[in-house]
Parts: sequence; structure tokens; C-alpha cells
Amino acid sequence: MNMNHQLSLVLQNDLNIEKLGSISAVHNPKDTNHLERRQQQRAISLSMIKVAIVYGSRQFSYGAVTYTLTDKNLRRTPYSRFIDVLRGLRVVCVNGLPNPKIMTAYWHNKTKRKVHR
Repeated sequence: MNMNHQLSLVLQNDLNIEKLGSISAVHNPKDTNHLERRQQQRAISLSMIKVAIVYGSRQFSYGAVTYTLTDKNLRRTPYSRFIDVLRGLRVVCVNGLPNPKIMTAYWHNKTKRKVHR
């Protein structure tokens, strides 16, 4: 099984994901498929985005809400075996929980390089 399939199986059994309402993308009139294109370019699945929103550390930046996954966030979760894969994922949203509107998702390189064991 590949990693995305394993991650989606763990996601199905996670009760914390139920806190998450409907996820939608913000559609800019000039660039309607920005999120989908960036996900494909950066190999980020919807399952990864859900984990980042529920378990990531939340910060506010320029009116947006960002969720960043670090080793510390994932250590005592069902996703601890995916730490190397998920480290550094950052999701930028207009709204926070329960119904996030996602602007973009990317790998934060500075966080991705930091390994705390």
C-alpha cells in the first residue's frame, strides 16, 4: 500500500477529523483552480490537508489562518508513523474550524529541514 492510501485508512478511523466541517477552496476570479494545481505540483493530498488543519499548530498571518505540521504536533497522534512525510506541511485558510476555506497548501522548507527526535 502506498502512503496516501495508508493515510486515508487511518483518517477514516480518526474521531478528531469529525470536528472538521466541510472543506472548500477559495476561488480567486483570476485563478480559479489555484489550490488544486498547487496540490498536484507539490504532491499534497486532501487527506494531508485534513490532518494539518486538525493537528497542526495554528497561527494568524495577514488576516489568514495557517496550520503547520511539526514533529511535536504529530508525536502522540495516530499519524506518528507519518511524521517524516507530513513534517513541514502548511495550509493557509481564510476561515478556521469548523468550515475552513483553503487558499493554498505548501511545504515550509525551514520546518521540513528541522528534525527533532
